[in-house]
Amino acid sequence: MSYVRFNISERDTTIHGDLHGSMTDPLIATLTAEPETIAEFETSLQRFVKSDSDWPTLHGFKDNEDLEPYDAGIVAIDLVGRTVGYETTYSYPSAAGSVRVPKEFAEERDDIWIPYRVPDDWKFVESMPCYEGMRIGRREERLKRMPFDARPILFGRRMIEHIVSSVANSRDLDAEDALADIHADWLMTKRFDLRDLTPRDVLFEKRDFISFDLHTRSLQWSLTKVCPLPLATDSFAYVNAGFGIHEWVLYYDLIRHLLDDAAQRRASGDTADFTLEVERLSKVRDTWLRSPDPEGSGRIPLEIIDLERRRINMTASAQEMLIDENCPCCVALAQDFDTPMFWHLDGCNMDDRFEFSPFKTIEEWEADKLEFERFNAEFERKRREDPEYKWLEENENPF
Repeated sequence: MSYVRFNISERDTTIHGDLHGSMTDPLIATLTAEPETIAEFETSLQRFVKSDSDWPTLHGFKDNEDLEPYDAGIVAIDLVGRTVGYETTYSYPSAAGSVRVPKEFAEERDDIWIPYRVPDDWKFVESMPCYEGMRIGRREERLKRMPFDARPILFGRRMIEHIVSSVANSRDLDAEDALADIHADWLMTKRFDLRDLTPRDVLFEKRDFISFDLHTRSLQWSLTKVCPLPLATDSFAYVNAGFGIHEWVLYYDLIRHLLDDAAQRRASGDTADFTLEVERLSKVRDTWLRSPDPEGSGRIPLEIIDLERRRINMTASAQEMLIDENCPCCVALAQDFDTPMFWHLDGCNMDDRFEFSPFKTIEEWEADKLEFERFNAEFERKRREDPEYKWLEENENPF
């Protein structure tokens, strides 16, 4: 008993077909690309399944729904309601797991298993009657609150207006935290046009999921020597993409750049009326987003954001990552290294405040600071008990 009947549903269409049960993991892992249509699902499946012919993997599927189990059972996937129902004796679908991917060019024939994790809003039920009932409610609920692209608000005129008005009304821009306070106020204020979420909430909604997906793509790229298939720029997941770590870091840098520019403008006395200043600062934003960033190895912020939205890892050659040109081992490794080197932003230069921290809640941030203080205290205690440290303390500058 090895075959399973699969059903895949979009808004108005369902297809079904029978595949070997081993296809369960690849089909579930495909949901990491957040397909909303059957066509997007078929395209995304190519990330994990390499067809041996010109025919796509699902080419034998038939129209209409068929929820009768076959052989080893049944798995049904509703893309709109983000619901998976199953009754199978072969492989249980789950929101997180690992999937075997083809090894393209390496000589070894060992299997390659890549972890996956689908978005948190997917529901898995081990019952077809429960699936049929649950997906209806989840469809209705999700259609009322479909994802949307928040970038026109977070990067757009409303953000510029906040900066212009806050800088103009600030009593003391020379105060140590004046600009950080304006920045934090923008991030922490709930907005009707963001569905009563704060900009910070929106930035964090899918950050962990996107980071994990990019991590698994880097593993797959390293082991197979082939860049995993990216999201299409017209796909639902790209158009309504959440924010990853790279965009979060760049957004911080952009707002600080705009705040500094607006503050310098005010300090120079070269002020304009509100509308003209908004238009001027909007041009400053556009220039920054499209210009090579010296702090980012000359990369262009908009291109970095686009790569992350398409779920493509940023790469660098081994030569670019060479730290010590006088180290023979480093040079030899750079010459022989045959897998991609990946380049990341991590936000290490952000202000040490909760609003700019990588933690979702202030409780998590406070717990981390407390743990850091405990670690430092323990490290200092052990250091002072070290005989070598005591000797150095007693013999100041012995060398």
